[in-house]
Formats: sequence, C-alpha cells, structure tokens
Amino acid sequence: SYTTAEKLKVFSCAEAHGNRAASHEFDDIAESNIWLWRRQKEPLQALPRMKMAERGKSAAYPELEAKLVEWIAECRQQGGGVSIAEVRMKALTIAKTCANTAGFKASYGWGNRFMNRHGLLVQCQTTIAQKLPMDSDTKLLQFQSLSKLQKQHCYDLSLIGNTDQTPLHFDNLYDRTLELRSAKTISADRTKLLPYIVFKRKTMPALMLDWLQTVWAKRPCGLKRKRSLVVLDAFQCHCMLSIKKRLQQDKTDLAIIPGGMTKMLQPLDVTVNKPMKDALRRKRNTWLLEGEHTFTAGGRMRTPTLQDVTQWIADVWLELDLTMIRKGFLKCSISNAKDGSEDDALW
Repeated sequence: SYTTAEKLKVFSCAEAHGNRAASHEFDDIAESNIWLWRRQKEPLQALPRMKMAERGKSAAYPELEAKLVEWIAECRQQGGGVSIAEVRMKALTIAKTCANTAGFKASYGWGNRFMNRHGLLVQCQTTIAQKLPMDSDTKLLQFQSLSKLQKQHCYDLSLIGNTDQTPLHFDNLYDRTLELRSAKTISADRTKLLPYIVFKRKTMPALMLDWLQTVWAKRPCGLKRKRSLVVLDAFQCHCMLSIKKRLQQDKTDLAIIPGGMTKMLQPLDVTVNKPMKDALRRKRNTWLLEGEHTFTAGGRMRTPTLQDVTQWIADVWLELDLTMIRKGFLKCSISNAKDGSEDDALW
C-alpha cells in the first residue's frame, strides 16, 4: 500500500508524462492503479499525507467535525494545548449549533475515531530538561555536609521537612486561564502538611513568612519548638535575612539545595510533583466531561471556581501515596541512615 503523498507524486508524474511512463518510473506500479488514483485526485488531496488508505466508517456528523477541526487549528495557532477531553467537551458545545446532531454523546470511542479520521495525534509539549551544573559533584558533597547537622541535633524524621512552590494552570476551553501557585510541604517520616495555595499577584517574601507562620509553625511538634530542619531550593527569597530570623525563632535549621541540583536533591521534585499534577489533570478532565457547567451570554463556558480548584488540590493531596514521600527523602540523601544501609536508594 502507498501513502497519500506517494500517490500524489505518482499521478503528478502521470499527468506530465503519461501512465506508462509513471509506472516505469515508480518501480512498475500497475497502470490500473495509477488510472484509479488519477480519478480520485480531489479526495486524495483532502486526505492527510501519511494516510495509507481511506478506510473506515465516514463521519456521521460532518458539519460538527469540520467546525471542531477548525477550532483545534485556532487553538494550536494561539499556542494552546488541546486534550482529548477538551475536544469531546467542545464537540458537545458545537453540537448544539448544528443540525441533525440529536443523540450525539461525544463518547470516548467517538473521540478516538475522530482523531483517526483527521490524522490527529496526542503529543506532549516539549520542554528543556534541566542540566546538572559542571560542578555538580562538588555541590552534591557540599549538600551532603548537612549530615553534620543531623549528627549534632539527631533530628527525628518528623522534624525534617521540604517545601516547594509549583505553578498550576487550569485553562478552560476558551483560553481564559486561572493561574495559581501551590506550595506543598512534606516531612521525612511521610507526614503531609497542609497545602498552601496562592492565587495571583502576591510577593514571594511576604508569602514565605506567612507560610512559616501558618503552616510550618503549626506542624506536629511545631509549637514545642523542637529543633527541626527544613530543606529549600536556592530561590532568592529563601535566603533573605527576614526568613532566616523567623526560622531561628522556630528553632529550625535551614539547608539550601545548591543551584541547578533540585533535579537530584528536592524530594518534592523527585517523587511528588508529577503524580500530583497528573491527578489534578484527571480531576479537571472529569469536571470538563461530567461536571455541571454554566455559560456566559455569549455561550462561553465559565472556568472552574476557586472553590472547585481548591477542593481538587485538597482531595489529591489527601490521596497522595505516603510511601512516595519517604522514598523522596531517601533518594535525595536527606534522611538516609548514617551507617550506609540505605545508600542503595540514592538518586
């Protein structure tokens, strides 16, 4: 079998030099095939270039699918990502404006067939992977010197914590974005402290001080002022004098992860952030397909409410597997036994 692109190339040659010449030029393709392809020129030109043949059931709702393909193209031109769940949700919206769409359900199977009919693929957005710095070995040894603090103070695992800020984006179908930054905190004994959700337009130093007061100070044993250790990345505000003074008041030692090393030394980055974001994405897709939606006068679906988003984060954080947390601290060389018995878990 031949792709659409190959067929178009063959009959272009046939149009210029004749079917027989094209047959000899392209490895003795049968002249009857070339004759057939030339009769199908217009339908072939409309097919995706890598499609092998026009097989399968034709679209039951051609008008709806044409509008949906146009919408997907507009989203991609604007640089936005489009998921299958969003395509199905948008199809339901478009169906209300098209004739002969009674009973249309935008099922999962229909979504797959729609993708196949129009040559669409689901691809991950490409990102630039974090590269370790040239002096990563030196920085690694430098960070591991925090073991001196551990030997000196003998921190209980429940008193070793890590917090990290990660941006979360909840787009609706019409490119209106609800953006928030969620700070998550874990301790080496697998305890999860309350997630700290920050909506737009807040300054990070003030947020960090508020987080220390409302979350870290109220952790288990926090009111007793037991000597603790918190591990933070090298974000500038984490090293400010006001932050260090507040930590001293709480009898908390500070360990800073060297720049460029969070890939190896940040427990939340290593084991927690990705599964949590994946779970939040599933929550959002379920809301898109099954939730109760309201629309503006212009027919646009409203974004999820702040209460919706906050509830999703709370649910996902509560459901997070505790063993991931313990594993993260071990992999990052923070809570390992000093006799070397847990060194096999590193990195």
